[in-house]
Amino acid sequence: MCGAKRLVNRVKQINFKVTNRLRGHEHSGTAFAFLITCCSLKTESSKSVDRFPPLFYNRVVRWILTSILLLFFGIPSYGQYGQYETSDDSLYADVIVPRPELRWVIDVPTAGILPRGAFDMDMRTFPVGGVQTTLSIGLGHRFSVGVGYGASRVLTDEEPDWNPQIEFLLKFRLHEESEGFPAISVGYSSVGFGPYDSENERYAVKSPGFYLAFSKNFGFYNNPAAWHGGVNYSLENENDNDPNLFVGFNAEVGPTMTFLAEYDFAINDTEKYGVYGRQRRGYLNMGLAWYITQELSLELDMKNLLRNRADADAIDREIRLVYTEYFY
Repeated sequence: MCGAKRLVNRVKQINFKVTNRLRGHEHSGTAFAFLITCCSLKTESSKSVDRFPPLFYNRVVRWILTSILLLFFGIPSYGQYGQYETSDDSLYADVIVPRPELRWVIDVPTAGILPRGAFDMDMRTFPVGGVQTTLSIGLGHRFSVGVGYGASRVLTDEEPDWNPQIEFLLKFRLHEESEGFPAISVGYSSVGFGPYDSENERYAVKSPGFYLAFSKNFGFYNNPAAWHGGVNYSLENENDNDPNLFVGFNAEVGPTMTFLAEYDFAINDTEKYGVYGRQRRGYLNMGLAWYITQELSLELDMKNLLRNRADADAIDREIRLVYTEYFY
């Protein structure tokens, strides 16, 4: 009887402590108070109650108290307390993610680079029903990698003519843009443009290969704009291994449209092939990109405006879709 009476008194003391601690932590959430109380039940009660027989009743009382606290206090309070510990997507609903830098004008590279933790999927069409897709990932604040693959006659009723291999892209930002100096990037891209010519083992427009690119932003009639330029050395150079030059320009036309223009001197693509670059006029391309959202853009490109191929009866018309997203 003495042990049972002590057990009842001890349960009353624990119940009193639970009530006081819940009141004392009402601003921090009852779930937090519940954790503190559970620790007290284990440490304090184990010193006194556990030494009184029978131990079975002691455990039953603790389980009952724990269940009551969890069902009536713990679960609702956790949601109230946890809102400061877990992310709430509604807090970021009105946040506008800035548009990533332009990594390519149309075909020629810029010094722009994907942000760390971002990726983009770039899909474009080209003449003879071709489709080309590249996927790039920003691995660091100054470094990105990517892969590309494509095929001709995909958008026709003929058998697709797949490219012989997967192509690769690498880019590293050497210098950030400053007020008086452009951004500088070095990179490598084996992604060529247009259909692949198996006989000459090259693309209709050679891949950039190794390149050094410059980019400088400025204001153009109160709209953001940028100049681009650089030098490249393509590895598709069996018949013509000269270094090459390129320049580019882009300017925003309103909040969702961007005008694009570039000129590839094609010094490494002259009449030695008999078809490509026979006119020695270089490749002049222009396009208009519509940013449907900050992450998705639809682009219409007019390429080879100078008809720098012997078999070019008209300019090339391409559609391009670019989607950029973040892993976080």
